Amino acid sequence: MEKPGSFPRSCGVSENSAMKAIDHDNWLQLDGGNGRSVEARKWREAFLSIRLDPAVRPDIARMFEAARGGMLYGYFFQPLMAMGAEQCYRVLENGVRARCAETGLPVSCADNQGRQHPLSFGHNLRTLVKQGLIPPEDLKLWQQAREMRDWVIAPEHQAALTLEHGATALARAADLLGRLYRA
Repeated sequence: MEKPGSFPRSCGVSENSAMKAIDHDNWLQLDGGNGRSVEARKWREAFLSIRLDPAVRPDIARMFEAARGGMLYGYFFQPLMAMGAEQCYRVLENGVRARCAETGLPVSCADNQGRQHPLSFGHNLRTLVKQGLIPPEDLKLWQQAREMRDWVIAPEHQAALTLEHGATALARAADLLGRLYRA
């Protein structure tokens, strides 16, 4: 018989996993995995205090709110923090693609059979720098976002994300998007 709060053997999560086993009693309690212990008010304020510039397109703003929500609810289930951080980087990529499209820049190219394929995040970034919509000094921050997207999806890194990681990712995304859409 499984003990309360443990994972059934059939779900593939080992007893030694740092991931919280959600049950009827603990689903609204702090996920204190990996020694995390943060007051709810501090956690909430870290994410809710970050503001997105109103110049950012509504569809991109909705994606940003999904990232914020994942991170905010990561208080109760830590893997949501990683999902929210990953979403932050997807928001940036989509923001760049949308900004290219808004300004009439290509966002896809055709292959030999005429099928359209999206241009890469890196390509779109370089195009926006050439157009003067992203200052060259910001390019490194944008490229770091692309690298962090790839880093955060690795399972061994997901449990390492802290409140500070999440708040920094969200704040940086808000800042970069605001500058991109005000340009």
